[in-house]
Amino acid sequence: MEKLQIPATKSNLLRLREELALALDGLDLLDQKKEILIGQINLLASRADHVRGRVNSELALCYDLLDEALLDAGRAAVEAAGLGLRAGERIGIRERSLMGVVLPLVTVEAPPHRPGYGLAGTGGAMDATAAAIRRALEPLAELTELEVGIKRLLAELKKTLKRINALEHIYVPSYRATVKAMEETLEEKEREALFQMKRMRRRQDRLSRG
Repeated sequence: MEKLQIPATKSNLLRLREELALALDGLDLLDQKKEILIGQINLLASRADHVRGRVNSELALCYDLLDEALLDAGRAAVEAAGLGLRAGERIGIRERSLMGVVLPLVTVEAPPHRPGYGLAGTGGAMDATAAAIRRALEPLAELTELEVGIKRLLAELKKTLKRINALEHIYVPSYRATVKAMEETLEEKEREALFQMKRMRRRQDRLSRG
């Protein structure tokens, strides 16, 4: 592993040890974040599968009722009734934060159903179709909330894994190698300084005796 190009001094060694400890703490926090993100993604994905099934069921019913309305009243009458619909639904979007990721909270407010078309040329299938579409709005909003949340959490997980990989395979090994090399260099310098000191003492002793 490539070492950092830093002079071998005691102050630099102390600083590198502190930075290595911080990097290891950061790695531990990122591992915890990764586990939380994965858990939340799995939870939302499970919910999304359930809601997606509900949406598919609701939309299939909408199409069946629409086909029935087309057979009963004809395409022209159905299209005219569609132009006269007064939906009035209101979509509300709030936000919550999880591990720094902004997740949407989507709600749908639907007022009581009031057809904007007359009774002439329409039948029960037309009203049933409109009611089924309104019922499908809530699970559609929930599915949108879940899928957007999953997409954002996956993006954050990707960034987190990239940071973990960089710390595990680049920064931490580089710091460890640098600390080890610096410790060995300083120990060698201390041994050399001690040897020189002993040599000087022996020389002084000889001079004093002579």
